[in-house]
Amino acid sequence: MPRTTIDKCLRKPVIPVVWDPSKNIDALSQASMIIMQGGTLADLPRTLDRFAEQKLSPVAIFAHIDLISGLENSEAALEYLAEFNRFAGIVTVHHYLAKPARRLGLLSIVRLFLSDSRAVDRGIAVATKSQADAIEILPAVAAVKVASDLNRCGLPRIGGGLCRTEADVQEAIESGCRSVTSTRPELWALNA
Repeated sequence: MPRTTIDKCLRKPVIPVVWDPSKNIDALSQASMIIMQGGTLADLPRTLDRFAEQKLSPVAIFAHIDLISGLENSEAALEYLAEFNRFAGIVTVHHYLAKPARRLGLLSIVRLFLSDSRAVDRGIAVATKSQADAIEILPAVAAVKVASDLNRCGLPRIGGGLCRTEADVQEAIESGCRSVTSTRPELWALNA
């Protein structure tokens, strides 16, 4: 059983993407979820300790499994992450990890890079087959342009990448994205 729901995780418009949560704790604490990316497997426990800050305790944490050095894209890696109660889920481009993640009580967000019409059709098919809890569309401007196509897969959408302004975030939300991911602290402030 998942530790939270995807609806609770997508309550706020911006999902901060960080490695070190010790900066901007106030802004991060306003988020409903955070994506942790980068760093190494050896650093993971110490990094999670930084997320123990009281203000961050209600915020769901997702591990970007593809971008943590030393962590492979396998069911064994998911089992390792599931041992950390602090993780609510994973983010990955590997759609086949969605089902084992669910079995281990982790939510999953599958990333789709949409560069052309063929990628859109393939992405929708992959997303539907994966049974992920949500999809992240990269870049976010693609999510805006092909919103009607993406409605076919029926999964909650997140826009990722190239959202530089509040207007970009708003456009993605209006197109059907529930949230957008961002490394920009000035956009995290939209969660307040």
